[in-house]
Amino acid sequence: MLIPLSWLKDYIELHEDVDALRELLTFSGLEVEAVETHGSDFEQIVVAEITAISPHPNADKLTLCTIEDGSGVPQTVVCGAPNVRVGMKTIFAPVGVTLPNGLTLKKAKIRGVESLGMLCAEDELGLSKAHDGIMDLAADLSPGTPAVDVLGGPEIVFDLEVTPNRPDCLSVIGVARELAAITGRELKLPETPLREGRESTADRAKVRIDDPEACPRYTARVLTGAHVGPSPDWMQKRLRLCGIRPINNLVDITNYVMLETGQPLHAFDQSLLHGDTVIVRRAAEGEVMQTLDDKPRKLSAEHLVIADAGRAVAVAGVMGGADSEIRDNTTTVLLESAAFQSSRVRATAKSLGMHTDSSYRFARGCDMNNVEWVSRRAASLMQQHAGATPLKGVVDVWPGERSPVQVSCRWKKITDLIGVDIPVDTMRGYFHRLGLKDVESSDEGCTLEIPSFRDDLRREVDLIEEIARLNGLDKIPARDPIGRIVPTANDRPTRRLMNLWSRVAAMGFNEIMNYSLTAPESLNALDPNAAARQEHLPNPISQDQAVLRTSLIPQMAETLARNYARQNHELSLFEIGTIFLKAETGVEEQTRIAFGQLGPVHRPALDKQRPVSDTEAFYGLKGVVETFLKSEGVHEVTFIPLEDKSFAPGQAADILLGKTHLGRIGLLARELREDWKIHEPVALAEIILDVLPKRKTPVMKPVPTMPATARDTALILDRAVTHAEILACIQKAAPYELEDVQLFDVFEGKKLGENRKSMAYRFTYRNPKKTLTDKAVEKFHGKIEARLMQDLGAEIVGRG
Repeated sequence: MLIPLSWLKDYIELHEDVDALRELLTFSGLEVEAVETHGSDFEQIVVAEITAISPHPNADKLTLCTIEDGSGVPQTVVCGAPNVRVGMKTIFAPVGVTLPNGLTLKKAKIRGVESLGMLCAEDELGLSKAHDGIMDLAADLSPGTPAVDVLGGPEIVFDLEVTPNRPDCLSVIGVARELAAITGRELKLPETPLREGRESTADRAKVRIDDPEACPRYTARVLTGAHVGPSPDWMQKRLRLCGIRPINNLVDITNYVMLETGQPLHAFDQSLLHGDTVIVRRAAEGEVMQTLDDKPRKLSAEHLVIADAGRAVAVAGVMGGADSEIRDNTTTVLLESAAFQSSRVRATAKSLGMHTDSSYRFARGCDMNNVEWVSRRAASLMQQHAGATPLKGVVDVWPGERSPVQVSCRWKKITDLIGVDIPVDTMRGYFHRLGLKDVESSDEGCTLEIPSFRDDLRREVDLIEEIARLNGLDKIPARDPIGRIVPTANDRPTRRLMNLWSRVAAMGFNEIMNYSLTAPESLNALDPNAAARQEHLPNPISQDQAVLRTSLIPQMAETLARNYARQNHELSLFEIGTIFLKAETGVEEQTRIAFGQLGPVHRPALDKQRPVSDTEAFYGLKGVVETFLKSEGVHEVTFIPLEDKSFAPGQAADILLGKTHLGRIGLLARELREDWKIHEPVALAEIILDVLPKRKTPVMKPVPTMPATARDTALILDRAVTHAEILACIQKAAPYELEDVQLFDVFEGKKLGENRKSMAYRFTYRNPKKTLTDKAVEKFHGKIEARLMQDLGAEIVGRG
């Protein structure tokens, strides 16, 4: 947020230099991201009047402007601006001048015509980044007036980062109030004199609120006899310094007061409204209105609108409508100043893709108690600078009026928590500087009434933080951390996670960490089965962090995609974290581990160029999961095919230990991959650590002294037969001597026939007491093959 220093000084006396102010603001919690200097002393640059315009003989988009710059000698300037007109007052820089942007002007011919200077746009003078035309100044300025007298000298502008919990600082007055609290100086608020007409506003405007939860307060004020024209130069300058383009006096005043107070306003041309009643309602499903940016917006019943008797005329808290905007011939203004539900405005702005200065402030929260004063302030400026006459009174509908919040605190608790001894009278003074009023006070503590603009002060600890800020965070003594050994504490869960982390890292994986909050759209796409168990935040800071995660997989997929987009095409990542599931008794927490792989991670260095197949990606991560589970003492797991729209068809499985669900594994669905522009398989898996059985003490076995004998068998069978079913069939016929079975090849092709596949297994036989003969091994192996043919219809096509 941009705050000009000269504007701040209207409300508080500031004697500090820029560096001292920067430090004051930063230590108060308002981080100064940058300090910018706008404009200059504009030496030799003056006001000029365009007295004649003619076409350029050699260029269609250029014009020849004859100007009067106060020297008495007409000058000819070649200009390409689209807004030039005879009689226009603008800024002229003659030959030899160096502009604030560093350009030195020289006499030059432009397409064959000599130009003796430049008519300047705002960006060329260092006032803003606007370059949509030359500056249009007030008509009463005299040619030859030094530009510095009109534009002022160099301006210092602070670029502040305001945290989401401090919406009261999203204004010039809010920042001035913060500086007043820090320095103990007086805050000077602007006066709002009004000379109201005899007619009552209530006779010309009415307000009906159909959704008081979404709109707890709405005020309407009517002004007549307005004259639309340019706003004063000083106002235009301040708007430009804050990054807002001046439009006309009425619109500029609403923007100016929004920047000044933090309360967004909207001005309607009342003659364009149908009827005299303003209706605050939900939009009809599919209702369409055209907003001020000339775009048609299709609305839903979740959107709040301001409407007249026939149609929606504004998206509440976001943007007005083109059908009722202020125009050059507007004379009667209906001025809106209202309070809207933060979460509703935030959701509306996101769903419509309309992020405006108004929605930014409403989404963080505005002071409901300040609504009428802000309306009065804007009306006062419209009377002064647009000749408007406010009608008597204001229509103020306030269904959501609330009692002031009261918070108690204890003096000893404050000093104990901060670690600094602060006199009670000093702490009382700090509270008074913040605008907090005493309800009760004693030697033990106090109860304070919180001002409506500080909605973030709800608990005792919030008040303690304010005392720490005003007393000086730099005064809190630095102390060495103290660690206590608690002999009875159970640190096994922590040790287990540390052990687990070390083992997974040793497998070649890199750890990632994500927030527990994420976007609902992400969870719905990659964990759709848990949609009913999502726990949504009542007042999220952002829609991207609006719900507690129900799975680690969505953020794992996003992390892989983010790295892939930055040319990291070979990734093995893991995350250990907590997920949250809504339950009847509250929120259930689970600790899980997620794995994600992308690229030829399982290949040697000289074999990285071949594309990765789905089979390689799936079985590569499946091997990782099996290795991990074995390291946790879990051996007898099964993989059951899973149908999940998050994963590619036929490439996903539930992981079971008996009847216990341990997790899931699969390849990311193609359409999701394509959304992220990933052109190769993405393997994902998630294991629920809380349901893994306790690790048993390893049992030592003697090293085998007898040799093993291996047999390989290739099977052709139906494509639907799973590896788990084959292993179960083998176990039915397996002798005591069968030590291990390993799948080492899977093949599918046209030669095998439709829906057929080949799977090759290696069988290892060993008797711990004697050497097996070939005849005995053949007998064992023959029984297993016969069982496979009988139960699964397998065809034996190879032995070894």
